[in-house]
Amino acid sequence: MLAELALTVALAGWKADIEAQSGTPVHIAVAEYDQPSHTYRLADGAPRRDLFATYLKNENFTRQFQQMYAVMVHHKAPDGNAFLILLNGMRQAEWAGHEEAVIAHELGHAWIKARGLPTPVFIDNAWACVGVHAGDIPQHVLMRAELDRRGIDHRTFWLAGLDAAAKEMETKPAPPESDRCARVRVAAQWADVQLGLKAGEWAGRARYEAAVRGQMPEVEETTNIIVKYLQGKNLEDRAVHRQALTFVFEKLKDLGYQRTKAYRVYATLKETPHVT
Repeated sequence: MLAELALTVALAGWKADIEAQSGTPVHIAVAEYDQPSHTYRLADGAPRRDLFATYLKNENFTRQFQQMYAVMVHHKAPDGNAFLILLNGMRQAEWAGHEEAVIAHELGHAWIKARGLPTPVFIDNAWACVGVHAGDIPQHVLMRAELDRRGIDHRTFWLAGLDAAAKEMETKPAPPESDRCARVRVAAQWADVQLGLKAGEWAGRARYEAAVRGQMPEVEETTNIIVKYLQGKNLEDRAVHRQALTFVFEKLKDLGYQRTKAYRVYATLKETPHVT
């Protein structure tokens, strides 16, 4: 396992720009996955291994991390201030050969922070996914534009992942109603499709959307409401961005807690959740 990843010229340049703008170092590492023990570990020489390890010991964090190719965490604590980019070794077979796209995506999240735009705070509880995806949807709008401006190919890997997601939804049963994060995750993914791809830009779009409707029809209402709200918004503006985060969070929370009109058709809420 490599302690440090070699960066392309485009990635190294963007990393340097983020560090210069924010005064915060960016550290990148791979979390190697051990199948028998179902645990992650870092190479001994990984940069700021101590900080990365703090998150890998957190059960709620790793539960979300397992669903991702990589993650960016802005660590602010007495023991250090850093942007930590961690690649998921459990899914290395999927992202191998696309390291530039995967790392660039996470640099994009650090870039958002470096510019001083508001972001959700990671809440260490069972519903952390709502905050994670609420941040992703508006941030990805700005990130895609910056990736295109820097000439970094992020679409090839993105579209391959969407094709794989469509196939999986076609062949596997829907997650149980108790898996609220699954609906939130798919709503965020579909919102990305609608906000980031023009008509005819992706040949697999109709198949993907049919697969979502077939497996999780309850997410369409939430996705369409979020997309309609964000279209045309100036997300470069801090106040607008903050309002967008609040709006998206509330809509995803409603979906997660089965309070949307569409979801009530498929499930009845039997208990009143504690919402913070």
